[in-house]
Amino acid sequence: MHVETETYVRLTGDVLFKLEVIASTIDEEVSQKQLVEGGIDHLFSNALRFLYRKQELSDDGLEAGLQYLDQYLADKTRKEIQEEVKK
Repeated sequence: MHVETETYVRLTGDVLFKLEVIASTIDEEVSQKQLVEGGIDHLFSNALRFLYRKQELSDDGLEAGLQYLDQYLADKTRKEIQEEVKK
């Protein structure tokens, strides 16, 4: 079951500045919410890779986690893991 809750995060001026710089590099209009959610997705992707590399995440666990990402980021994460395994 998916339960949605509202959580508010207080951001410092420095963090807001960083979001503005990031937003300035994107051709289309994006909200701060979209930027924060995108950042969390990338951090989650990295966490999956690190856990898998340390063998703390099974193949099934990895696939379950990748379901929480947009398809392009899930595919990118799979590719990065495959490249790491080849090394």
